[in-house]
Amino acid sequence: MRRVPRWLKAILVLAGLSAGTWLVTVVPQIAFVEDSFEVEGAVGETVDVEYAEVTVTGVRLAEALYATSGAVAGGVFVVVDAEWHARDGHLAIGGAELVDAQDRSHQATSRGGCPIGAGADPAFPMRVTYCFDVSQDLLDDGLVLRLGRGGDGEEGSYQRRDAVAVVDLGPLGEAPVEGTAEKPMTIRLPGPADPAATQEGTA
Repeated sequence: MRRVPRWLKAILVLAGLSAGTWLVTVVPQIAFVEDSFEVEGAVGETVDVEYAEVTVTGVRLAEALYATSGAVAGGVFVVVDAEWHARDGHLAIGGAELVDAQDRSHQATSRGGCPIGAGADPAFPMRVTYCFDVSQDLLDDGLVLRLGRGGDGEEGSYQRRDAVAVVDLGPLGEAPVEGTAEKPMTIRLPGPADPAATQEGTA
């Protein structure tokens, strides 16, 4: 059996590499495999993200707030009230961000004791209040809320191939500021949306 010359092997390897590079460059890549699956909704509307249902129940503005300690915003706090209802088993929810009109992401803050995550249960809805410290200049152009099971991570790495709720909060420039330095807005810690439901379930 004749051995293949080394120079011929080298040519075959180079040809294979060139063909692979051409395929990656020319053939369209399936980008959506790495993307999250966005499910759009509105304030007050229940959004089904397969593993849970989430409803944004209210949006408020505050200059100062208090959950477990006091905090004054660098710009203004956008305070978002939401309810999560898991489908199967208890679920940890770690993703919450605001996206402004320039497509910049603003993560939920833990200042003042505000929660940056939530828990969801199939037995009853769980409420959570998210706080975002953003520049007041961004309010007029509108903000979009993204809520998901996984946190944003590096370039959305923890939300790839997963469902994410996308809720348009709209322009907030005309909304009243409820929490001030003299009277901070009180932020409730996460818990059952209806405490009576938990008592009935354990009765």
